[in-house]
Amino acid sequence: MDQKVWLQPMTAEMYHAYFKEYQNDPDLYLDPRAYTAYTYDVQTVERYIKRQIDLKRKTFAIMHGQEMVGELVIKNIEPGKCATMGLAMRSAQYKDRGYGTRAEQLAIQYVFHVLDIPILYADALITNTRSQHVLEKVGFRLIRKEGDFKYYSIERTTEME
Repeated sequence: MDQKVWLQPMTAEMYHAYFKEYQNDPDLYLDPRAYTAYTYDVQTVERYIKRQIDLKRKTFAIMHGQEMVGELVIKNIEPGKCATMGLAMRSAQYKDRGYGTRAEQLAIQYVFHVLDIPILYADALITNTRSQHVLEKVGFRLIRKEGDFKYYSIERTTEME
């Protein structure tokens, strides 16, 4: 596992840099015919940033050294109760290198110990077996399948303290 992976709070400038290089992963589409390549648009990114702020999400760049390799979001935050984690890698070249695994481990520690939230949720598309594997590897357990998604949770325990 790469210990050089760290989370940095996302700024507007970082979001623009991230999305200028972002590439959709065609493997994640339920219907491959629906795939379209992502095209950077300043206004779309500005709306995305505003939405993150309006929804009071905690957004982080997944950093490997000084390179931004992905985005991690803590959303649906209910103080003292629960939150939900979402993760996206910048492009396929950053997958299968341990970056997502380490980012999820850091996010779990942040949610449990900094935000003091005892339950963290996550979900993955049925077709995204890579994400499901990482969630299970870092300790999430499957709680249900519904529609096109699998839903997971992890709870803070005394062993994690």
